[in-house]
Amino acid sequence: MPENKVEEPIEEEVIESEEVKQGLNTWRTVYSDMTTNLALFFLILFAFTRLSAVKRQELISTLAQLGKKSDKPTVEQVINQQTEQLTDKLKDIATVEVKEEEIVITLPSPVLFDSGKAELKDAAKTILDEVATTLKSIPNEIVIEGHTDNVPIVGGKYKSNWELSAARAFSVIEYFSRYHQISPARLSAVGYGEYRPVAPNDTEENRAKNRRIGIKIIKR
Repeated sequence: MPENKVEEPIEEEVIESEEVKQGLNTWRTVYSDMTTNLALFFLILFAFTRLSAVKRQELISTLAQLGKKSDKPTVEQVINQQTEQLTDKLKDIATVEVKEEEIVITLPSPVLFDSGKAELKDAAKTILDEVATTLKSIPNEIVIEGHTDNVPIVGGKYKSNWELSAARAFSVIEYFSRYHQISPARLSAVGYGEYRPVAPNDTEENRAKNRRIGIKIIKR
């Protein structure tokens, strides 16, 4: 007679028992986590009832904002985007330098003004219109700086390069304020004359570099 094989049912029972144990352990873990979360939830509710009405409202507002994702770009992102666009538009006329605390747009004075004068040329207004589009899209402070070379002024309306540079800077902020409605509270003008050159005043080419208008967008 063939022998009876009793080993197989025993093995199946052992396997089934292990699966039951694993299932129980998983359930215990889930139950433990659930009870812990419920306890924390009721503790938070209790703490919430102890807050003043004002504090409760502040907490509700804060929690409501946590789940929201803002698609609105930051001021810095807007500045960077506008700066890139402006750099592309004025690449043949101006230089745009991005620094840690400011962005400096440098325009050569001959593009904006006739020699010894502070009245804007007609062609200058077209250039400043492009710059104004960028400035209007951001709330930052704007500083206009006037610079000249070191050739002394002889005759004319202005007694010194210092006065001329300040008058030119003021002409720019007046144009931004009057024709583009940029708030005067954001604008300031300063004239440096010949005292902050970017190149030695030893050649006509270098002196031309020093005759410039700087438009600074302050990042802070």
